[in-house]
Amino acid sequence: MRVLFTTTPAPGHLHPLVPLAHAAVAAGHEVAFATGASMVPAVEAMGFRAFPAGLGRDGDGDEEFRKLKEAARGLPPVGVEMDRIAVAGVLYGVRTRRMAPDLVALAERWRPDIMVRDSYEAGAAVAAERLGIPHAALDTTPLYTMEPLREQIAAELARARSEAGLAPDDGLGMLHRHLTLSCAPPGYLWPGTERPATARALRPMPFDRMAEERLPGWIEEPADDRPLVYVTFGTITNRWVPGAFPDLFREVLAGLAEEPVRVVATVDRDADPAELGPQPPHIRVERYVPQSLLLPRCAVALSHGGFNTVVGAVDAGLPQVIIPFLGDHPDNARRCAELGIARVLERERVTAAAVREAVRDVLDDPGYRTRIQPLTEELHALPGPAEAVSLLAELSGAA
Repeated sequence: MRVLFTTTPAPGHLHPLVPLAHAAVAAGHEVAFATGASMVPAVEAMGFRAFPAGLGRDGDGDEEFRKLKEAARGLPPVGVEMDRIAVAGVLYGVRTRRMAPDLVALAERWRPDIMVRDSYEAGAAVAAERLGIPHAALDTTPLYTMEPLREQIAAELARARSEAGLAPDDGLGMLHRHLTLSCAPPGYLWPGTERPATARALRPMPFDRMAEERLPGWIEEPADDRPLVYVTFGTITNRWVPGAFPDLFREVLAGLAEEPVRVVATVDRDADPAELGPQPPHIRVERYVPQSLLLPRCAVALSHGGFNTVVGAVDAGLPQVIIPFLGDHPDNARRCAELGIARVLERERVTAAAVREAVRDVLDDPGYRTRIQPLTEELHALPGPAEAVSLLAELSGAA
């Protein structure tokens, strides 16, 4: 079986696919990735063949992409209007329409038996249907509802289908046509959630390392039993949310400046930690640290509420403090609060004092960890990537 994995060119979209790709290789299948040119070196550094397709991370000068990003600058970071631009307009709109023709041309050369995409990379769904091969999605935003954007997303995808020579698709059926792998323990989903008929639960597969990335040496410093607090706002938020970096980071770190903890804050691979200014010795600011290595050593995760970070904290049994921004962040924050496994701070109400109080609460109250435990056990019991590869082989006819 030849599997072409496709991904939006951002680490948070690429990383969840990597364990599945490794499992496919281990099962004897041939694997390649297609993504924006900006991500190709990172994929190749992991040992996979990679093809440039679609737009790079910052749009490669595409005028439509530039106009959408500019329009987002004046909007509140949380809410339907931001999602109309960042989710519907960019991901399901311009990125899909730039990706699909590149994938069709690539597939005519490389001849995949199946395409597997991150759930926001819809170009593969269009291209696969144009070529008459099956496609699958890895859903890493299981709580996010498209309902407020349904008509706009349907219109964006209809335009992409039309440009590919495909007939209109009723609703959003194309996105879940064959197989959707849902990376969430069932207990994390909203009660009464209706999943697509093609959905299959899959154990979340923490992966976030490129090349030789590892823990910084200071993590191993002896005789320091202060709890470690992890602070991150992901790999997308810094680019789309005005003030997330460096203003919000500064406020959060100010709240922890005199606390009896250690702090590691990560600002993304291409951000400059120096922009946050000098910090006290117990606060370390790093460009990037693989959270799959870091979270097992932490006591608290303070984040934007992206699903990869949230589920990584659940996997490690950690309480959380969440400051949601866009996309599925508010949904994850609300669900974690309902489950009693996190404190939520609204961005416009974030102050140093509020951060300090929230972190103290989740550190001092053992009830948070007690409530996380059943979710962690449920997560660990789900099928893993090897079982998912079997589903892909069956779907492609290679089983």
